[in-house]
Amino acid sequence: MRKLLAVIFLLGAFAGKPAVAGVFTQEEMDQISCSAMKTQLFYYYLSPDRDPKVLNFNMTCKGSKITLEMPKWVEAAVPEMVGRKVWRDPEEGEISEASLWQTPVSILYEYLELTRKTFPPEAGGASIQPGLLVKEYADIRIRFQMAMDRLYRARTKDLNMGDSMNGRGRTIMAQYALVLREMESISDAISSTNSRRYAEAVTASAVLCEDSFRTLFRAPRKYEPPTPESNASRVFTTALSILGIILMFLAVQAFFALNDSKTNAMMGDYSKKVEVFTEAFSRQFININVKYLVLGPVVVCAFIGMLTMNILAFLVLSALGLAIGLRTPNFVLNYMKSARGRKIDTQLMDGLILLSNCLRSGLDVVQGFEMVSKDLMPPISDEFALVIKNYQLGMSFEKALGVMEDRVDSKMLAYMIRAIVLQRQMGGNLTKVFERIVVDIREESKLEEKTKAMTAQQKIQSIVVGIMPWVMVGVMFMFQPETMIKFYGSPLGMAVFIFCAIWIAIGMKVVSSLGKIRV
Repeated sequence: MRKLLAVIFLLGAFAGKPAVAGVFTQEEMDQISCSAMKTQLFYYYLSPDRDPKVLNFNMTCKGSKITLEMPKWVEAAVPEMVGRKVWRDPEEGEISEASLWQTPVSILYEYLELTRKTFPPEAGGASIQPGLLVKEYADIRIRFQMAMDRLYRARTKDLNMGDSMNGRGRTIMAQYALVLREMESISDAISSTNSRRYAEAVTASAVLCEDSFRTLFRAPRKYEPPTPESNASRVFTTALSILGIILMFLAVQAFFALNDSKTNAMMGDYSKKVEVFTEAFSRQFININVKYLVLGPVVVCAFIGMLTMNILAFLVLSALGLAIGLRTPNFVLNYMKSARGRKIDTQLMDGLILLSNCLRSGLDVVQGFEMVSKDLMPPISDEFALVIKNYQLGMSFEKALGVMEDRVDSKMLAYMIRAIVLQRQMGGNLTKVFERIVVDIREESKLEEKTKAMTAQQKIQSIVVGIMPWVMVGVMFMFQPETMIKFYGSPLGMAVFIFCAIWIAIGMKVVSSLGKIRV
């Protein structure tokens, strides 16, 4: 009974073990056999002394009988290819264009015939295990790669192999490059004993070989330049774009005319904001027309939008210019206030020393401020003079100092003002306080210079991150303006532009924040 069970088990084990016949399906074997015959026919097409049977060749492919008629162009092109020498070998001598193509084609035929040896006998094979053909596959792959290298490098004065066969060579070379990759995957499939992967790689190679054979029967792909637009149509398109922009302006004007009350309220709010910003600039001793700061970005962006001759691009850029213009006064004010504060910081130490000397000589703080306003240079002299002027007009000295503290963005100046206010309210040695502030200013300036040196790289990186993308876009606009305008004038291009602008701003913010030192 045990012997009977053992025999049954062994029979079941051998029945479940995949045999050579199970490596390929019938469809895959038909594909490989058909590709091998067509590859051989490809080789004969390139021969000058071909058999007349090749002109109309009858064959059975994938279970059906077909007749293949040799392409018409071969009769005229092959003699020229045979007479044209494109490669010189030290051993073989000069090699013609046709022979150089026949080499990889013959290797592919050998490759497919080697694969057919793994077929079962009833399919015309010898039932050889793929693992026993590793050396043969490696040899074929190396020789095919060398043949492809010759094709890539061969050329004459007026021809390279991509233009061979009336322009079909470039397509076939690309297909053969894919075949080479499938050859490389065969060794991996054999080493991993994955029969399915091996079959798929060989079948893919066969399909690519058949595609390269079909390329001979197709018209070559050639570059056709786009039809140039006529001057009349270009003028008509430009006129329509200009008319569309004019209609947009009229539509906006009509909208504001129909909503007169809301327009007046909005203009009133705008006028109040302009007055506020004008007063803020005047407090920084700067005379500037705020309307120009708002309208400048709007006009520039609208002009760029008009250059695109695209209504959608014009609207988007105009809206972008309006958004930038509304934020420009605040940005300029903060920047100039910060710059003025830094200038005052550099002069404050001299001002404090002068104040200390005035106090030691018996003068009071008000007289010391008058000395600073007369002896030092702007902007600190202007600020101290304004404090004296407000004090002379009836404002208390403490309040005049508070107004200067609000007006000037300087931390050390704020320390000085608070020390003066406390001294006038509670008493104390103000000279010692000024000397301590001078020491703090010196130490802080040293620390600031050190931090600037440590964070210089991060600041430069943030500038590069923000500027370089726009520089590259500008260069592309210079070389291909029509293509860039066409792309960025489309909805997709505008979405890409806005998306990139947002992420560039985020990148600048992140990189610059890496250089900030918190104390």
